[in-house]
Amino acid sequence: MSGMRPTGRLHLGNYWGALKNWVDLQEAYQCYFAVASWHMLTTGYDDTSSLLENEREMVLDWLGAGLDPGKAVIFRQSDVTEHAELALLLGMITPLSWLENNPTWKEQLQELAKSKREKMLASGPTQEAQPREAEAREELRTHGFLGYPVLQAADILMYGAEVVPVGQDQLPHLELSREIARKFNGLYGEGTLTVPQPLLTETPKLPGIDGRKMSKSYGNAIDMLETTESLSKKVMAAYTDPTRLRATDPGHPEPCPENPPGCSVYALHKLYNTDWPRRGDECRAGHIGCVACKKLLLPPLEAGFAKFRERRASYASQPGRVEQVLDEGRKKAKAAAERTLEKVRRAMRLR
Repeated sequence: MSGMRPTGRLHLGNYWGALKNWVDLQEAYQCYFAVASWHMLTTGYDDTSSLLENEREMVLDWLGAGLDPGKAVIFRQSDVTEHAELALLLGMITPLSWLENNPTWKEQLQELAKSKREKMLASGPTQEAQPREAEAREELRTHGFLGYPVLQAADILMYGAEVVPVGQDQLPHLELSREIARKFNGLYGEGTLTVPQPLLTETPKLPGIDGRKMSKSYGNAIDMLETTESLSKKVMAAYTDPTRLRATDPGHPEPCPENPPGCSVYALHKLYNTDWPRRGDECRAGHIGCVACKKLLLPPLEAGFAKFRERRASYASQPGRVEQVLDEGRKKAKAAAERTLEKVRRAMRLR
């Protein structure tokens, strides 16, 4: 079981960080993939104007990437209201200290408050648009944001998920869900809820075109739905190696003291170009310039994008297809959720 928050169109960081693994996993597991609308509200509650459109665009990206509704259950979290009931019941047994000591919560609180403040400042020079960072942070001190791990646990435990695909840095997220499941079983009966195991997945680090982590908020992302023209423009503007003043200077394609972020173009070569070792050798020896290296990246990169665009367009051209996929997923997810929730109610003597 896994999910994504519908915050807009996906970029290559989303694809290589999670979505590609989902496409592979659907061949080996019974998979549930959720459009995590309620999780979006934990930080984006103040503006839901684009929520429905973002949901549709994200599902189209999933389908374009290769998720198959015939193999995996694809559903909208808020369509399966059993998630809310299970989150409520799990919240009854979750100590407040578990949530307040969650390091991810503290880090996100600072990062999101900073981002929120920057957006407010960018909206205009009025006094209202320039709150102190502490005030922006206070807006995110909500019950929903603090308690999101409980909702996350409900998402996972609802489907008896035996494994949850995570990267190494996401293990603390899952461990809290495991703790909640273990406590519930200790109180109400061993085996009532399945305690999930982490399924560690490869998540290549993909920098944005400016060398920083790829992120929509940084404006440095390569979207999954780039056109041929926009893709070329972004690649030709991508960060390489500032120490190279001439094409014959030895380069540093991978992260190192001379070029800490590493070359964004080389990172893409490693993912899309089977000839990537040669590109690295040529760069280190000063046998190829950065502009030539970027031009050699475009053909294999464009080939991958063309396949995605074709699949995505085929789904987008079918009126109501996304809602059909989500409705079919809702029925399957709801049937499984009702079975789990009935076990939980009986274990808690609510039946």
